[in-house]
Amino acid sequence: MIDGIKTYDLKVNPDRLEQNPYLAEYWNTTVHNADAVVRYGLAEYLGLKFQIKHQKVRMQGSLHKYRNNGKHNYDDFTVVEVGKVVKELSERFGIDIQLTELNNVEFGVNVILNFPVRFVLDNLIHYKGSPFTKVVEDGMSYYQCKKAHFIIKIYDKGLQYGLPDNVLRFEIKVMRMQYLEKKGIALRYLSDLMNAGIYEPLGNILTETFDSILFGDNRLNERRLNDKELQTFLRASNPKTWEVTEGKQSEWKKLQRLESSYLNILDKYREGVNFKSVVAELIRAKSLELSTIYRPMDTVLSLENVQFLPTEYQDEKTQNVHYLHFSYSVNSGHTGNSISTSAPDNQTPKIKLCSGCGKPIERDQLYHSLECKIRRDERNARSNDRNNFKGRYRKLFKEPSLFDLSVLIKLTPQQKAWVNN
Repeated sequence: MIDGIKTYDLKVNPDRLEQNPYLAEYWNTTVHNADAVVRYGLAEYLGLKFQIKHQKVRMQGSLHKYRNNGKHNYDDFTVVEVGKVVKELSERFGIDIQLTELNNVEFGVNVILNFPVRFVLDNLIHYKGSPFTKVVEDGMSYYQCKKAHFIIKIYDKGLQYGLPDNVLRFEIKVMRMQYLEKKGIALRYLSDLMNAGIYEPLGNILTETFDSILFGDNRLNERRLNDKELQTFLRASNPKTWEVTEGKQSEWKKLQRLESSYLNILDKYREGVNFKSVVAELIRAKSLELSTIYRPMDTVLSLENVQFLPTEYQDEKTQNVHYLHFSYSVNSGHTGNSISTSAPDNQTPKIKLCSGCGKPIERDQLYHSLECKIRRDERNARSNDRNNFKGRYRKLFKEPSLFDLSVLIKLTPQQKAWVNN
């Protein structure tokens, strides 16, 4: 979840850092004073940049890239792996992580979509009155929304690295650490990144922020709208509509009413699934996955047979798809001891029983008779959905997790009834 960090005062001995064997070949334009003390030096190492200036050291860069030897940051980066990186930096470079204050921090998730990322980007409108702007930097483009204390960034990570999947990156770059302090998140020092307790609220911030973004939907057929609806739709779809002078609360209240009417129009005329809800659930699930340190978790949510993509978004991977089969799974990647399903050599195999009538059957049989199979299928049809859901639901709460799962999990009325019963 954590990616970039910046500290203006890395608590490390600058002379020893300049002599550090890991950085020896990476220093550029190193300047010493008359006493051979480093006055200025710059080294870039595995996604991190060290700068020595007048005996003060700055460090900035991507901890995620560092974990991947400076090559990329498109895979998952869990809370456990963040802790390992911080510990290694402390030992490798002699950094006092307890005293090194963070000045900036980036946190976010990479989620895989079953539709092109540009569909999401093309429908961005605003976040709480602030528009998104397109930025082209170092050969890549992204969309950002600047606020006083933080910046929201959203872009196509798959396009950036030429990946076969549609990978959406959603992140928040904290420019003033007071932003996190006001939200009760104890993230001030480099060592705080090793505190597993900060990742629940960081995940909540990600999901709440994404939920507060207003998206349009360019699949909507404007010809189906009446004159009043069309006027509302066109006005709300224009990002400039939402630019409000700070302090004008009366104007913002009018815009909130406009947004409510706009969302009603989208819900009424939308042709296909609400893609914002789909992406929001993926962000919630990925945040949970990256923050889980105690156990593996398997959660599968699916939306079956959802008509989704307009023609202009059907690329070579989706051009023949008329109905989108959307699914995702959550797995923490924990590698615990495997459990064998075969009987030990000294143990007598169990007698195989028919799952329809319970009578013994041969090892190569599935049912005692055709009637047993029909009986079993009828019973499954009545109970499978309920039992499968309740099993997954109980598993989520069986062991402790970093997240308050009741906040992250959304249940349908039917699922709530199953849980309550």
